[in-house]
Amino acid sequence: MRRLLGAAALAAMLTGGAFAPSRAQGAGAEAIALDVDASDAVQGIVRVHERLPVSAGPLTLVYPKWIPGEHAPNGPIANLAGLHVRAGRTVLPWRRDPVDLFAFHLDVPSGAGALDVDFEYLGAQQGLNSTARFSTPNLFTLTWNKVVLTPAGRDDAAVVLAPSLRLPSPAWRYATALETASANGATLRFRPVSLETLVDSPLDAGINERVFDLGAWDGAPVTLAAFADTPEQLAAGDATVEKLRALVTQMHALYRHRHWNHYTFLLTVSDVMPGQGVEHHQSSDNGTQGKYLTDDDAFAAGADLLAHEFNHSWDGKYRRPFDLATPNLQAPMIDDLLWVYEGMTQFYGDLQAERAGMRTQQQWLDGLALSDASYVTQHGRGWRSLEDTATSSSFLYGARGPWASERRSVDYYGEGELLWLDADVTIRRLTHGARSLDDVARAFFGGAANGTPSVLTYRRADVIAALNDVAPYDWGAFFAQRVDAVAPQPPDPFTPGGYRLVFTEAPSAFETIANERRKQVDLRYSLGLAVGTDGTIADVLPDSVAFRAGVGPGEKIVAMNDRSFGDRKTCDAALRAARDGTPLRLLLTAGNVYRTVALAYRGGPRYPHFERIPGTEDVLGAIAKPLQTTGGP
Repeated sequence: MRRLLGAAALAAMLTGGAFAPSRAQGAGAEAIALDVDASDAVQGIVRVHERLPVSAGPLTLVYPKWIPGEHAPNGPIANLAGLHVRAGRTVLPWRRDPVDLFAFHLDVPSGAGALDVDFEYLGAQQGLNSTARFSTPNLFTLTWNKVVLTPAGRDDAAVVLAPSLRLPSPAWRYATALETASANGATLRFRPVSLETLVDSPLDAGINERVFDLGAWDGAPVTLAAFADTPEQLAAGDATVEKLRALVTQMHALYRHRHWNHYTFLLTVSDVMPGQGVEHHQSSDNGTQGKYLTDDDAFAAGADLLAHEFNHSWDGKYRRPFDLATPNLQAPMIDDLLWVYEGMTQFYGDLQAERAGMRTQQQWLDGLALSDASYVTQHGRGWRSLEDTATSSSFLYGARGPWASERRSVDYYGEGELLWLDADVTIRRLTHGARSLDDVARAFFGGAANGTPSVLTYRRADVIAALNDVAPYDWGAFFAQRVDAVAPQPPDPFTPGGYRLVFTEAPSAFETIANERRKQVDLRYSLGLAVGTDGTIADVLPDSVAFRAGVGPGEKIVAMNDRSFGDRKTCDAALRAARDGTPLRLLLTAGNVYRTVALAYRGGPRYPHFERIPGTEDVLGAIAKPLQTTGGP
């Protein structure tokens, strides 16, 4: 909401579980003037000028390192270039710290009351998370951590900046949670805010914009500001908009209370701009494929994106693990509770999308079947715990891909979802259907009243206590078994929920659209291969047919049974033909080297599904029911 209320500063560093009101925006501090010139953003560069109030003596400037919501020290320092520091007309030499490469040391001369700092940010459509998102001919995204240097050693809530931005042209529109102080042509000036709030308030801009009114939550407006490569990509139908409004309604029914003054879904729909989803208190920074708003299948396949990031306003931003509530972005974040922060959000991201009608119940079940099958066959479960995937998140984000089954990946998302579904089924069993995980989420993340952006921290013991308040049980042992232990099998909420995993010869409709979105052919449950639609092998499951034949990730399938590699139907035909005992032949290439391997496989195509267990209660069906709404948006 670009012209509504100003964003509030976040809460102070807290002791575990204690509440603190929002901190003052650096009361009495002189603001740093931050001027960002994005005139040439389409070319891939922005220019930054800062004027910093200083005192004489040694000074260290730091570039944000640990980026909130990205769970890693991946501030894009490599893209900072052209750094010059001046005190009046005097150019000051600087020296990068040889250990902390995000820090720059210099000496402020006597009599200097301010420094002028100039540098460039070199945009690139590569890297991780927000680093990869920058600009296209019609779009520009700005996360402020990319374009700011501040004095070291300070609490980010006490560092005040007066930001301004020059867009590529006056024709470009924009949206952000910041409050606009003035707009003159392409130049925007925003109200001064803390560094904490600035980094929490990304901005999207572009030539093609459409704003959707999604209702009001106890007087606080909720909107979706979408930007696209072309105007046609913004032509969402009424049914799609109603589903988005229903998402807000279902979130209100779940949490009852908000912790924001206004909320904006920032969304880029583009086949050029890379996608992502990152949470913020009063907005979320989302990107997905160009047909997302105009194609029913694309909308269903990516329905969890907006629901997931919206849920983070409660789980992750308002309630936050103690060791993630750091005083500044240079302090290391400890990620061991991401199975709550991301895992429960993955659960509610998918579930609330289904409850809002963005996915059908069958699509929700099919998505769970895909996840469960992936973990059932995951070889790395034999050596690495779920907790370790969370603790290791800062490097696992960049290690996804080849040998994922052996390495494990950011499984605190998908397996975390199964964990919390297991908790929900357990609560419903213990209380004979009278209580559910919704009651825990409402009390723990919803709070007692509406409020402005603030932080309330927690530790594992607080989560266990919240569960016991709803359904007394040995939740400590529950988590020890599912989170801490090395467990060959994932949580099984499905059997007690009335379902079992089976494999059939045809994929579900949801798997078909999901694989089309990911541009992959999933042969993991037959040959043990995850393959891109171009034939490139993304992963090989250890102990699978392909693994035993010596096939490795990174090779490319040129032909299958002497036919050029094609789509899933072509692969399925080859798998069926192998049932007579004839080995299935793969022609592989790696660079300019070719080889042929034979796979002894007679099982035919195999794709995961759930089927109902006769005579059992449909607990998953009860979980999937939309929440009753009384009032709200």
